[in-house]
Amino acid sequence: MPELPKRRHLRRISVWLPLHQPVVYFVTACCWERQHIFVDHPTVLVAAECLIRCARRQAWTVAQVCFMPDHVHFFAAPLRGREQPLADLVRAWKSCVTLRLRRGPIWQEEFFDHLLRSDESATVKWEYVRLNPVRAGLCATPEEYAYSGTPREIVERLKVL
Repeated sequence: MPELPKRRHLRRISVWLPLHQPVVYFVTACCWERQHIFVDHPTVLVAAECLIRCARRQAWTVAQVCFMPDHVHFFAAPLRGREQPLADLVRAWKSCVTLRLRRGPIWQEEFFDHLLRSDESATVKWEYVRLNPVRAGLCATPEEYAYSGTPREIVERLKVL
């Protein structure tokens, strides 16, 4: 496989949404070399627990998350202020997962984020995310997929299984 070009991290722009509109990011974090990491209950449980812990410590709320084998999607909203650095949350979470799983590289260095501009945009994005496991052939319906929902729902579901 040819080596990919090195990219400089893009500088985040300020939040430009109207003050009455909440700030919500759609985040995608990919696994190192698209390895299938999130394929079993113990691994996903660790990652979901880390997400809950890091979101609380960094003052973010994570409304929904979907752990696919080689990437993770989630929605995050800052609790302290509109300009809270999303990178701090993602960095803390990736670090927590890496330390707890104690394995080789887990994450690609960067992550993708998209500032949602409306409730409709959030609904459309979540429907896309909910259907990811179905499109990937991991389940027949989104409701069957154990690794999608709120982080707390996933933790509770996996502790029972």
